Amino acid sequence: MKGRSSVHVLGVAAGMIVLLVQIVPDVHGKPIFEDEALAGLVSAHGLLDVLGTVHDRGGAPLHFLLAELALRVDPSATALRLVSVVFAVSTVPLCYDIGRRLLGATAGVSSAILAGSSQMLAVYGSFGRMYALFAFVAALAVDLLIRAVQVRTPGAVLAAAAGAWLLPATHPFGVVLLAAEVVVAVLVWRPRSIRAAIPLVLAGCALVPFLFLDLRLANRFSAGTSGGQSVVAPRRAAAVLGRSLGGFSGGRGPVFVLFLALALAGAIALWRRGARWFVALSVLALVGLPLLLVLARSNQAFSDHFASRQLIFALPLWVALVGSGFAVAVEPLRPVLQAALLALVAGLALVSPSAVPDPRSLQSGTPARLAAPAAWLRGEITRDAVLFPSSPVFLAALSSARHARALPREQPVLVLRALRRAAFPVPSVFVAVPLDGVTVERRAARRPGLRVRTFPSWLLLEGRGPYRDQRQVLERVEVALAAARGAISEGSPQVDGYLRQSYNSVCGALRSLGGRCRR
Repeated sequence: MKGRSSVHVLGVAAGMIVLLVQIVPDVHGKPIFEDEALAGLVSAHGLLDVLGTVHDRGGAPLHFLLAELALRVDPSATALRLVSVVFAVSTVPLCYDIGRRLLGATAGVSSAILAGSSQMLAVYGSFGRMYALFAFVAALAVDLLIRAVQVRTPGAVLAAAAGAWLLPATHPFGVVLLAAEVVVAVLVWRPRSIRAAIPLVLAGCALVPFLFLDLRLANRFSAGTSGGQSVVAPRRAAAVLGRSLGGFSGGRGPVFVLFLALALAGAIALWRRGARWFVALSVLALVGLPLLLVLARSNQAFSDHFASRQLIFALPLWVALVGSGFAVAVEPLRPVLQAALLALVAGLALVSPSAVPDPRSLQSGTPARLAAPAAWLRGEITRDAVLFPSSPVFLAALSSARHARALPREQPVLVLRALRRAAFPVPSVFVAVPLDGVTVERRAARRPGLRVRTFPSWLLLEGRGPYRDQRQVLERVEVALAAARGAISEGSPQVDGYLRQSYNSVCGALRSLGGRCRR
């Protein structure tokens, strides 16, 4: 028995090591993405300010709070990404425990190895946003629910309720898994013992403190429930779900077909062996969000924002189904052969074509191309300056940028909400534009009161104040963006789109204050 236990520990450790080997080089090697910059620049302002910003933007606060703690120790993109590394790797042993509790140690080890070979965790395990944390919290919530179903003690049910409460605190779509858990709890604890399930059912109250934040987030995408078209087209919803499953484990092509067959075999085995509630939970979690977005109606499609990473909460369920199917398939075989086949399946998952694109592709965000402009910014950014937008170059200069106020490159209302948190009078304004292969005529960017600094991959513009109100700040940002547009002689679709969206955001905010834009 002790020998088998050691083998299981080695299997879990192998899954963690496989994942670490994939994600640790990316902590420093991958370009910084704008979403990561936003997370870092928001989190660097302290606890109360973080909560206020989440209130303004909508969404969920847990990752911002954890990032704030990490950035206190080390104000850098590395610290931000290491938060994700920790939670991604910690998801692997939780997947082991889910499989073990469902169908035994072989299913547990298989689930852990498959989680370690996950393309989704390989990408978002080093990504400075909430997605690795979301996978971890989902695995924790599912594991605690399984334990509560099996032991049915008040303490176990209370722990499951606490785990479920973390879901909407991590991501707004956590309510999908939370709702699925509540439905399953009601079905498992039928009226004769419903009192035992009351703590888990009451976890639905977790929706209340996050409801306002989620409504704010929904309004950002005009995601109503009447009129218009589906929030996400059925074909796109199906495609995102398929990519998500492959990203969880299996990739694309023939290997994914194998993993799909194993998942179906696992679902059948669990159904036959008394874990029907888990199969129901998995189905609800996997198809619930895509189906909801297809059925909901909106005047503006959410389709462009819906991506496979937002379904990462279902990753532990998928690998548990696949791991259970593998365990059933190899049950008659000797342990050595089981281990060899598991290594083969994991290897296939690793080499299978990727179902999850890495969004960190712009070379302007690489450490080498950020070094010089970030060094210049660290010497120039003054306390209470305004930065536009939440850019990788500002995150790279976080030791100074953390004392400034960054504005998002999003809807005008979000620009204004962020700007209200600035300390007036604002001493200076900095605008950053990634170049990514375009050429700049520095003289064409010159404007009165505007300093221009060019680097191979970045154009930085600085306006010296003081600026006494929101309108003056936005007018200076608008001047800087207009100067940047006039200075770029050879545009690219990416840079043109970046400037267009930035200009529209600032101009919309400026017009709402009674100001005028030049174009």
